[in-house]
Amino acid sequence: MQTKFTLKITKFFIVLAGCFLLFGPVRADPFNFVVSQGLWMSKKNLFAGETVKVYSVVVNNNFSTLSATVNFLSNDQSIGKTRVENVKFEEARQIYIEYSIPAGNLKMQVKLDSVTAKDAQGKNVVISEDELAAFGATQDFFVDIDTDKDMIGDTKDPDDDNDGLSDDEEKVRGTDPLKKDTDADGINDADEIKKGLDPTKADTDADGSNDPLDIFPTNRDEWADFDKDTIGDNADPDDDNDTLADNKEQSLGTDPHKVDTDADTLSDGDEVKNGTNPLKKDSDGDGVDDNLEIAMKTDPMKSDTDSDGLSDKEEKIQNTNPIVSDTDSDGLFDGQEVQNKSNPLKIDSDEDGVLDKDDAFPSDPKESVDTDRDGIADNKDQDDDNDGLTDEEEMVYGTQPLKADTDGDGVSDHEEVRKGTDPKKANRSWIQLFSGDNSTDSSTKNPPPEWVSSSPWKMVVQFGALASFVLFLFFTLKYRFKKKKTKKPYDILKDDK
Repeated sequence: MQTKFTLKITKFFIVLAGCFLLFGPVRADPFNFVVSQGLWMSKKNLFAGETVKVYSVVVNNNFSTLSATVNFLSNDQSIGKTRVENVKFEEARQIYIEYSIPAGNLKMQVKLDSVTAKDAQGKNVVISEDELAAFGATQDFFVDIDTDKDMIGDTKDPDDDNDGLSDDEEKVRGTDPLKKDTDADGINDADEIKKGLDPTKADTDADGSNDPLDIFPTNRDEWADFDKDTIGDNADPDDDNDTLADNKEQSLGTDPHKVDTDADTLSDGDEVKNGTNPLKKDSDGDGVDDNLEIAMKTDPMKSDTDSDGLSDKEEKIQNTNPIVSDTDSDGLFDGQEVQNKSNPLKIDSDEDGVLDKDDAFPSDPKESVDTDRDGIADNKDQDDDNDGLTDEEEMVYGTQPLKADTDGDGVSDHEEVRKGTDPKKANRSWIQLFSGDNSTDSSTKNPPPEWVSSSPWKMVVQFGALASFVLFLFFTLKYRFKKKKTKKPYDILKDDK
């Protein structure tokens, strides 16, 4: 009986081994299989670090059903297990595990653990671990490294890091054949050699600036060239090439490594030439940057270039000409027009037919005159000349509503009406003739009798007074002249003293 059982077990494993040798993979995925003694990989060209599938097949040629744990090993270390359940008689079942494959020589094995077999009657057939230990499948693999990922393993690749230098040359130069950039300075080894640099030193000239950042990597006295004029900054008198020497920039406070310190698009050199401040975008502080002022031909050092009362910025907002004080040529400065609320771009802002310069209300098409300058337009003002009489009263009295003193005698129309004189006639009293008082009508404190103020007596009195005054002067002068003529010389001299 024992001999029979041993023969059955032997037959099962021989069939399993035979299947490992003869059966190809049962698969749905299009793998390129390498089959050898019951173990194969999902890829033909294997390189270290890749994740592959390791396949095998379990075949049951002995028992009614077979269940087992399949253990995959690499160099005698388990790398994964999978379980098959109830493999029927003469059934083949493909199995696999995923494996991140390492570099080097690998001894791959597959073994069965924890086997459960049943005969035709459904009874368990016991198989010991010792009996299973002697059976399995083994395959050796070599896994190469592909440093430069060119699908050529390092053992066959003449330039493992693909840096343009062969491995043999790298050994001679002392560089690392597995590193494209031995000194890790950002330039691969072959390029450093072409440029005359040392591929084993990040800073070839030892000036403190690594080769990729060093404009002069083999000159320890130079490492920067800000203006790219091929003259190192240490030797260049004008590093930023803005026409201002570095020492001049230091005295001005500008940046010798910035062509335009204040970022107003004007170079520092141009600002100094123009007389603007190279440290301020807006030298005159008018809200318009210097570069725009130069483009507009305004004065970047004067906030109101045309002195019209509007700053250059306000002119830009108003769309007026910042270099012409009177944009619309109507005789008013732009600033005056804005203050008066008229349009500095139109000679007649309200289009009422009256030019802005003559219009007291240039933004009101219904008003243009303010005779008494009281801020109330004549069309709305009840007393246009502000003489105390309303326009309607002036029409009643026959006086001029646009003239405070219709007869021009120095007394307002309202005052004449109040005192009872005629505001349309200028009159002077006989008292005023002698007193030198030029005021008229009732402006004197002691008015003459009413009969004197009436014609024709008025004219008689006036001419009589004038004649009397003339005669008085004539006789007075004559008397003095005659008296002086009869005096002795000594008396005359005495009088003179």
